[in-house]
Amino acid sequence: MHQSTLALTISAAASLLAASAGAESLNDAYRGSYVCEKTQATRNILRVPIDLVVNGTDVRFGRPLFNLKGTRVTGTEMASGTIDAAGKIHLNSEYIVLGFAVHGAYDGAITAHGGTLTDTQSWRWPNGNAGSRTCVAALVPEPGAQRLASSEQ
Repeated sequence: MHQSTLALTISAAASLLAASAGAESLNDAYRGSYVCEKTQATRNILRVPIDLVVNGTDVRFGRPLFNLKGTRVTGTEMASGTIDAAGKIHLNSEYIVLGFAVHGAYDGAITAHGGTLTDTQSWRWPNGNAGSRTCVAALVPEPGAQRLASSEQ
């Protein structure tokens, strides 16, 4: 009886440690590529770098904003949101471009090896016309980021 209770306790503790280790392994910095389809107002598709950080259940990312020609950085889109225990991510962003507000709604998933996000950006032009486009991001862990975080503890 004592051995089965001990075995059950050890099994439960091991399960909790494994679950907690899995969740902690997502705490990392990720880098990748962000690609958006061309709009009527832009010269080409958008392809830029993206940086994403997971800290507990909080997720944030940043990526450069460009002028309509794609030749000059004009700012940074910053998105924030949450991640659940299964690695599902939801983020939102709001920013102003040429006097109109743009909203980004991101959904995706991430593991310790990387992940993807899908976004729908939507906006309303000053003349009242609405627009939207789809974007995707592919992410991998930033080399050395997890090692640095672990060595600081």
